[in-house]
Amino acid sequence: MWLLEECRKNRNYLVYGGLEELVNYITNLKYSPAQIQLLQKGGLITNNFAKYLKTFRFSGDVHAMSEGNIFFPEEPIVRITAPLIEASLIETVIFGITVSNVLFMSKASRISSITKNVTLGMQRAHSFESGIKGLRCGHICGLSVNAWPVFVEKHHLPINRNYLVSGQHFFVKSFSDELSAFKKMVQHFPNNAAFMIDTYNIKKGIENAIIVGKGIKKRGGNLQFVTIDSGDLNILSRMTRNKLDLSGLQKVKIIAATNLDEYKLKKLVNKKAPIDVFVVATEYTTVSDSPSLEVIYKIAEIRDGKKIHYTAKLTPGKESFPGRKQVFRKYKNGKFVSDTVGLESEKHGVPQLNMIIHKGKLMKKLPSLKKIQIYFNKQLKSMPRKLLDIDSRQRYRVDVSSKLRELLNKVKKKRKITAQSYILWINCLTGVHNL
Repeated sequence: MWLLEECRKNRNYLVYGGLEELVNYITNLKYSPAQIQLLQKGGLITNNFAKYLKTFRFSGDVHAMSEGNIFFPEEPIVRITAPLIEASLIETVIFGITVSNVLFMSKASRISSITKNVTLGMQRAHSFESGIKGLRCGHICGLSVNAWPVFVEKHHLPINRNYLVSGQHFFVKSFSDELSAFKKMVQHFPNNAAFMIDTYNIKKGIENAIIVGKGIKKRGGNLQFVTIDSGDLNILSRMTRNKLDLSGLQKVKIIAATNLDEYKLKKLVNKKAPIDVFVVATEYTTVSDSPSLEVIYKIAEIRDGKKIHYTAKLTPGKESFPGRKQVFRKYKNGKFVSDTVGLESEKHGVPQLNMIIHKGKLMKKLPSLKKIQIYFNKQLKSMPRKLLDIDSRQRYRVDVSSKLRELLNKVKKKRKITAQSYILWINCLTGVHNL
């Protein structure tokens, strides 16, 4: 499984994610009696195949990059070695697992390269499950996330007791006036309230936040945050910061949110807008600038006992390489400088694909989110800095080994001979027919 070169259009690099999800799916895959009965009822499977599905378990091998591994188009990221039927049954699901996680990981990495002062939300995600997946990938890339209980529980994360309670627009509008809404909010949440100050008029919103903030300060506390959710964030954040400071509320921080992505973040950071926390949701959860990835899953070889038949797709623009492939990485002064896609038996650098599952069994316990995070940060530090530029297309050297090219040429030659034989056979039949 790998991604086509066209994925480079909006990305200088990609980040592999979803290994945990992939492993959980493959190692737990089985078919329930109800599912098998449904397939039989629809006439989709034979009785013999139904018997096969009743005892189905994946028995093959899986080699994959580690989660958090930086990679590039045309490089294999997952290799499945299994009976053909097993490899076929998992195809559709592993497409979805790989595409969604790589999209989120690569997007989150770009965002974190601009600033770490980001909190990811789930708003406008394509589904709740997709949103949770996005939070996981963002967490790995070092971004703060809205800690949904299901996410915290699933990944055994500590509960953040310093959470913020944001007075959303709907909350403010449920009161007769904005000031009453702010007062009621701090009555229930005196230490962690965040006012959304642009529900009606931002200048009036700032004034109301200052009135309440001063009251909290007199009682020995501090208003924590105010949120700007619309307009020119650079201009409005400067105006807000100035008014808060002049009122003695220097400790109040500013949250900014309005369809932010890495491009908008870079402009605000470069302008040194006085924003303490950026909330990123829609543009992240939908991966708006590059919402699709051309992932390829093709047969590279077929083994029948000791006999090996190498195969490759030869369509121009969609060529694939035959054989069991590996990605090798070369380093210089702690930075990786080039990759080579070669045959598994070759040696061109540090192998990037590791055996994860052998004969259907997980080889070792998968790393925790914390360990994945550490690994990702190590990868990021080893990557050439020029690749972090989100505004220009930078290339990284990926070679194909001479042995792999030789094998491809042999497959092409064999295919050509076979095709010529087939044409000759057709011509012979046509000649007999004409007689």
